[in-house]
Amino acid sequence: MMHWAGRIEKELEKVLQHVTGIQQMRSIYNEKKSQFEIKRNNPKDLVERVARDISKLLNSKRKALEVQPTHMNTHRREHMYIDTPIRTHDISYYDSKADSDYTEDGEEENLLENPFSLELEFVDDPNFKNKVNYSSSAVQIPTDIYKGSPTILNELNWTQSLERLFIDNRREDSSLRWQVFGSATGVTRYYPATPWKAPNKIDLYDVRRRPWYIQGASSPKDMVIIVDVSGSVSGLTLKLMKASVMEMLETLTDDDYVNVASFSEKAEALVPCFKNLVQANIRNKKIFKEAVFHMQAKGTTDYKSGFTFAFEQLLNETTAPRAFCNKMIMMFTDGGEDRAQDIFEKYNWPNKTVRVFTFSVGQHNYDVTPLQWIACANKGYYFEIPSIGAIRINTQEYLDVLGRPMVLAGTRAKQVQWTNVYQDALVRTLWIPVRGLC
Repeated sequence: MMHWAGRIEKELEKVLQHVTGIQQMRSIYNEKKSQFEIKRNNPKDLVERVARDISKLLNSKRKALEVQPTHMNTHRREHMYIDTPIRTHDISYYDSKADSDYTEDGEEENLLENPFSLELEFVDDPNFKNKVNYSSSAVQIPTDIYKGSPTILNELNWTQSLERLFIDNRREDSSLRWQVFGSATGVTRYYPATPWKAPNKIDLYDVRRRPWYIQGASSPKDMVIIVDVSGSVSGLTLKLMKASVMEMLETLTDDDYVNVASFSEKAEALVPCFKNLVQANIRNKKIFKEAVFHMQAKGTTDYKSGFTFAFEQLLNETTAPRAFCNKMIMMFTDGGEDRAQDIFEKYNWPNKTVRVFTFSVGQHNYDVTPLQWIACANKGYYFEIPSIGAIRINTQEYLDVLGRPMVLAGTRAKQVQWTNVYQDALVRTLWIPVRGLC
C-alpha cells in the first residue's frame, strides 16, 4: 500500500508540474526578474482604489444615460405626428434586418420591399466582435409588427435624433459599447449600427421582453398569479393556460416578488414550499414553470377561493412595504359567472390598493362580462387569449400602466437601475451588464 501511495504521489507531482507550467514560469521570471519589483501593499488602500475606479466607470455610464430622458422628451414634444400613407412623407432609416440572410419566413430578404431602408458599409471591430458602422444607428422591429404603420414610422422619425446623442456619448467615453433605446411600440434603436443576427430563422426578439426594458419601464411588482384548474379547463385551453402563465412569469425581474396558486373548489400554492411571495429570480421562476407544466384540471370553479388566497398573500402584514411597489393579482380562467364582490369588499375596497387583471383563455361561449367587471372594479384590465398567437402581446400589455407610480414620484423615483448580468442580444456569445432607464 505504501509503495502504491508513493508512486501515485510521484505521478501527481509530474502531472502538476506539466499542467501548471511551474518550470516555465520560473525560467521566465529568472530571465526577466530585472523588470520586476516587489512592493508591500496595504489591503485597505487596494480596496479603496478599486472602489474609486469602479465608481468612476459607473458614473461615466450613468452620465451617458441620464442625458437621454431630457433629450427624448424634448424631441418627442416637438415631433409633429403624421397620420398619412407611408409614401407621402420623408423617412429613411437603417433596418438592421435588411442585411440578414433570411427573413422571418426563411426566405431571402428583398430590399426593394422596403424603399425607406438605407444601405450602409460596415467594418470589423474587435471591441464589438461584430461588423459596425459608427456614423449611423440601426433599427430593429419585432416580426409581428407592421413596419409601415403610421405609429411605427412616427417612432422612427422622432427617435432619429438619438443618433447624434449616441455618437456624442461615445466621443465622451470611448469605453461605451452598445447604446440601445427601446420603445413601448416595440421599436429598438441601437448604436453603432450592425446587421441583425437572429438565433433562428424565426426572429422572436422583442425589446419589451428584455430584462433591462422590463426593469426600467415599470416599478417593482408584488404579484400573485391564480390559475383556474377546474374541470372545464382541459385540452387546448389548459395548454394555453400553462403557456400564458409561463409567459407572464417572464415579464418579472429580480425586483419583483411573486407566487402562483391553482384553484378550483379551493386554492393552494402551486409550489408547496413557497408559503409567501418569493423573489422572481431565475431559479424561482424555473421552479414555478415546472409546477405549471404539471398542472391538471379537475373540480368546479370557485373564484372566491382564488381571490382570498391572493389577497391574503399580498396584504400579509409580515411583508415589508416597498417604495412605489405595485400589488396585483393576475387571474387566468376560461370563464365563470361569479363576480366575488364580497371578497373585494372585504380586502380591496374602497382604497383598491391591489390591481386585478383578468385573462379569458381559450375559445368558448361563456359570458365575459363578470371578468370585465372584476378588472374594471379593481383598477385592472381585461384581456382575451383565444390562441397561442395572442399570448405574448396580451401578457405584457399590463406593463404599460406600471410606470405610473414612478412618473408620479418624479425625481424621488430611481432614475437609473443596474440589471444583473445576462446574455446580450447583439453579441450572443457575450454576457454583459446593461442599464435600465425608468
